[in-house]
Amino acid sequence: MNQDRLYSLDMMKFVAAIFITNSHFQPLYEGVNTAFATFGVQGNALFFFVAGYLLMMGFGKHKELSFIDWFKGKIRRLWPAAFIWVVAANLIWDAPLTFDKMILGSDYWFLQTIVVYYALFYLLIKVLPAKCRFWGGNKYMLSLFGLAVACSVAYFFWMPVAEGSPFHTSFHFVCHFSIMMMGALVYVCRDRISMGHWVKDVCGMALSFVLYFLILAIGKNKTGWLYDVQVLALVPLHSFVYYGYKVASYKWTDWCLGKRFLGKGISLVAGLTLEIYIVQFMLITNKWNSVFPLNIVIVFAIICLAAYLLKVMTAAFLSLLSKDKFALEI
Repeated sequence: MNQDRLYSLDMMKFVAAIFITNSHFQPLYEGVNTAFATFGVQGNALFFFVAGYLLMMGFGKHKELSFIDWFKGKIRRLWPAAFIWVVAANLIWDAPLTFDKMILGSDYWFLQTIVVYYALFYLLIKVLPAKCRFWGGNKYMLSLFGLAVACSVAYFFWMPVAEGSPFHTSFHFVCHFSIMMMGALVYVCRDRISMGHWVKDVCGMALSFVLYFLILAIGKNKTGWLYDVQVLALVPLHSFVYYGYKVASYKWTDWCLGKRFLGKGISLVAGLTLEIYIVQFMLITNKWNSVFPLNIVIVFAIICLAAYLLKVMTAAFLSLLSKDKFALEI
């Protein structure tokens, strides 16, 4: 596996950006089948996995960084972009400009969730281990992962019965933390992961993908034990991400990202995942539905362009507030 360039993570973020955006494309599928606007749960899971992997890798590089400095860096990456876009949306589309949107990120559950996850992650990885010296590193990580899964299951049975998919309710504030912990665990155990034949991993990923939807189909809008069956969808969701990581770690990913134009396009979208998530809601339109499916490409291209401009504006804004030399990293 290529651990230097991390092409596998770029590919996962690229797919995550497409999946998450497609899940909000209901207006683009009008007259065809709005059920095609899906895969958002899988996209979010892929991104949280990558976040956990990179967080764990970052801890190895910045061992002495305090929580305040570390957390400020994370907020610096997330909040300025959301703040600038809320202001831009008000100026361009006259969208409401409120304290909740600008400071609390009320329009973006993902931002609110990952900020809490960051703090919890630091507590569990950097603080508690000092008090748990008797517990081996890998065993401790595995225990954290198991505990996170158990919390998701407990919350599922505690929360109100959902209309539709429970993964589209407050459950998504909880269930992705175990995915993030799995990303951290995979990083710790990355050298021990067996890379067998790529066909087996592709089949495992595809089977997990289909099984997730089959389990939801059994329990969706049902009552009693049939409804409760949906909690089992956590299993294929996790396995889909794990096999997705393995599939993305084969040489085909290096080949794709090594190509001049294809690789640049994948890297660009992967680097704009956050901005794409932020801007898309104001830009999704059915204006070009008459040229379906070309309308999907058109709207996604507009979203990527807006996301890039937002990243440039955010970098410029941050450079004005710091002494660091202006630099745009994608």
